[in-house]
Amino acid sequence: MPLPTIEEYPERYRFRFCPRCATPLEVAQLFDMRRQRCPACGWVHYPLPNIASTVVIFHQGGVVLVQRDIEPDRGIWHLPIGHVEYGEDPADAAIREGEEETGLRLGAPRFLTYTHSPSYGDPRMFYIVFSFAADAVGGTLTGSHEGRHTRVVPFDELPPLKWTSQQAAINALRASQGR
Repeated sequence: MPLPTIEEYPERYRFRFCPRCATPLEVAQLFDMRRQRCPACGWVHYPLPNIASTVVIFHQGGVVLVQRDIEPDRGIWHLPIGHVEYGEDPADAAIREGEEETGLRLGAPRFLTYTHSPSYGDPRMFYIVFSFAADAVGGTLTGSHEGRHTRVVPFDELPPLKWTSQQAAINALRASQGR
């Protein structure tokens, strides 16, 4: 599959000015592709995939799900998930997101798998999602601004999850447990 052209970039990648010096960008043929480049400082725009982490949290004999309260997919039940911050290890991001979205304190993360797939909102924008499992070791199960409702579901009764990355996390966990 060919890479998207500049004209096909998602809105968040449609730069008009250099983020370093504010000079209007030009289009140049670089490394066999048309790319946006700053004629003043030489900055080149290389659109990168988004990196996120998700975590399967074990708590009170089940798995914690969060009901999404922001778009996209407001209202669906999912595992805690979020973007990895600049300089942050994906395992640390999984724990941070899990704690932020549930109010629980989490133990050491265990790597499950990763996925590389297009965003549901824009199939040209790809995500690399690292999946982990962790046990709740304290805190109180609550919601957050992204997901006001939380619930604990027995592992064997988990409903189908919409997002490919979260389906892969559950499948990897089942495979590791021989289920």
